[in-house]
Amino acid sequence: MSKPNLTTGDLKRRDILFRLGGACVAGLGLSTVAPATKPNGQREQRRSGKVFPKFAKEVSRIGWVKVVGPVAQFELADVSGTWKLPRADWYNAADEPLRRLIKALSDLRYVRALPTPTKQESAASQIDPRKGGDGVWLTLEADDRTPLATLILAKRGEQTLVQLAGETALYEVNSVDWPSFTNPSAWLDLPKLDFAPERIATVSLARPGQGQLDIVRRPDGGFAPVGGKANPLITDIALLLGRLEFQDTRRANRLIGPTRFSHETSLKSGLVIALDGHEDEGHYWVKLRLDARQAASPEEGDRLAAQTDQWAFKIPAKSWTLLTTPTDLLLQAGP
Repeated sequence: MSKPNLTTGDLKRRDILFRLGGACVAGLGLSTVAPATKPNGQREQRRSGKVFPKFAKEVSRIGWVKVVGPVAQFELADVSGTWKLPRADWYNAADEPLRRLIKALSDLRYVRALPTPTKQESAASQIDPRKGGDGVWLTLEADDRTPLATLILAKRGEQTLVQLAGETALYEVNSVDWPSFTNPSAWLDLPKLDFAPERIATVSLARPGQGQLDIVRRPDGGFAPVGGKANPLITDIALLLGRLEFQDTRRANRLIGPTRFSHETSLKSGLVIALDGHEDEGHYWVKLRLDARQAASPEEGDRLAAQTDQWAFKIPAKSWTLLTTPTDLLLQAGP
């Protein structure tokens, strides 16, 4: 897979890579390899020290990260200094997972070599996911696809095992803090909707064929529908922008079909944030619309727009169910 708009020559790398590279070089350790004789007379290699002793000096060259596991596979690419996920239509990646990955590889050290499995044990000891194993194949490459660090990881109880590229030997390594390899969305820099309840002025919910639901703040600080009584479902709808967590993203123009609901929150600052709901192949998505014309300050809206303009975001099924519940049922919900 090629990168969009990739510049030639040395690309600008994120500060995270240079900072980590400097920190890793300062604590650089060396690996040693020593021959050992097994009880059957065969000789094997025992290793100690860092698994990737030269990795710290190569951090600034990283241009690709590839992950292949039993339940997920994905890539990250450095595009002109910004890390992106091709599987998510090249949406920006978050800094934290990449930082954790680089630090984990820099800190990874040999504990001991494991005995070569017998023929009877070979199937159970297979960790390569490309061959049906239960491990995670991981490689970091330069822009020209030169491998900088490649290994297969697996857990066996409390032990972490690795197998290096082109080798059959298994090694136990120390425990380090790995990012998630089972959830690609955990690597996305998804917007955080964490608007505090006290910032919310009014909320409306419109659905085709349903009467519009208007929710206002009560004198006691709670929320209630206009002309109705407060209940937990109404409160959940009113506080949606402080509780909703996006699960994935894609380009908004990939969604085809009608808008199933429009949830609109007006903040006391004047910023209006609307979520338009769409269903696609059994998954639930929202597009964001922002209106900052009455906002006291445009900066907050501008920051959110930079992350959401022309994108759609996946939401949990329970949120979709809440927002598509008929109006009369919402009004009749008990305390």
